[in-house]
Amino acid sequence: MTNYTIENIMASMNLNTKLKLREISENIENTEYNPDNFPGVIWRPKNNYGVVIIMDDGRMMCTNTRSMDDVDSIFERVTKMMEEKGLITPRLSCPSCGAAVDGEDVVCIECGNLLQG
Repeated sequence: MTNYTIENIMASMNLNTKLKLREISENIENTEYNPDNFPGVIWRPKNNYGVVIIMDDGRMMCTNTRSMDDVDSIFERVTKMMEEKGLITPRLSCPSCGAAVDGEDVVCIECGNLLQG
């Protein structure tokens, strides 16, 4: 059997909500936001090597972690901070495919499912 060591895990998640990146960068510590250079907020949590990239469509990517426990912890921390500061605006999900949809949408653009009866 080959020996190996996990050096870096990359994971992503989707909050299924629109985010105001400027507000996130102003209200969450240890963030960087320069939309002229990069379209997302970069969050570097204290006491952890992980990095989270937060995009305005609610997608987040976590990298530079070495365990799934680290990934879970980092995503949980950043999501909790955004909830506590009122920075997350809930969106709906398509019951068929799970894609994010807006309240006024009639049909899911991802799968074509009829959303309103």
